[in-house]
Amino acid sequence: MSGNRRRHANVVPLASILMWILVCAFVGAAGLGYVSLKNQLHTGADEIKKLERSIDQISTRITVVKGEIQKLSSVDALKKRYDSDKNRLGGLVEIPPDAIVWVDRPVPVASFDSDDLQQTAHTTR
Repeated sequence: MSGNRRRHANVVPLASILMWILVCAFVGAAGLGYVSLKNQLHTGADEIKKLERSIDQISTRITVVKGEIQKLSSVDALKKRYDSDKNRLGGLVEIPPDAIVWVDRPVPVASFDSDDLQQTAHTTR
């Protein structure tokens, strides 16, 4: 009697199924990686836009402050500020010349002879 001829006919093709599972996993991982990198690109672009806006705001503030400095340091503005301070503080008081004490350099007390001087450091023997 002959054996069952269809004994190996219903074998599940495991190698083919495993190959297709690996191909699908690779394609899925590549797709997820692409989406992740694209999201990082958009996040970086948003951060760059935010930083550029802050740079523009800071440069605008610098321009405004420079204008205020020039306005407040002009001769007319200084004169107006001086006059307002003078009125508010009661004006400047002039110091009479006899109240000024002039201090000059101290006068040398006495001159030393070279015989009286002694060397204090780096003596030679």
